[in-house]
Amino acid sequence: MSAGPDRREWPYLRVALGVVALIVVADVVGWKVHDVRHPRPTRLELTVKCLNNEKRVATVVPAGDPLADSAGAGSLRTTIEGNDVSVALASSQEQAARIERYFRLVGGDLEGRLERRDRTVYRWRFRSSPTQRQTMYDCEY
Repeated sequence: MSAGPDRREWPYLRVALGVVALIVVADVVGWKVHDVRHPRPTRLELTVKCLNNEKRVATVVPAGDPLADSAGAGSLRTTIEGNDVSVALASSQEQAARIERYFRLVGGDLEGRLERRDRTVYRWRFRSSPTQRQTMYDCEY
């Protein structure tokens, strides 16, 4: 008797590996179809959902501010603890820097009222408090 595998086992092994490969391919194709039919939510959708459901504040989309509305990923407006804020969701850091620069050109003194974090630009009506800013940071995507 030999210690190696029997020649009759190889066809079964090949069939089994073929079945496993077909299952893996079917799984990958199924997930791709699912992703196409059910796209992931956008940054704007996630932010609005967070503000509405978790922070219990109403939002307006788009913000109604021409500079904020020029953001590639959308804009919104809301009120946090009595302070209105327009939020521009830029599609890149370069676009966010450009929107911030435009706000500074037309906004006058924006000390404590304008902030850029990564691809998000916040313009507050009044100087923002740490708790107001934290509410918005909690819903930043």
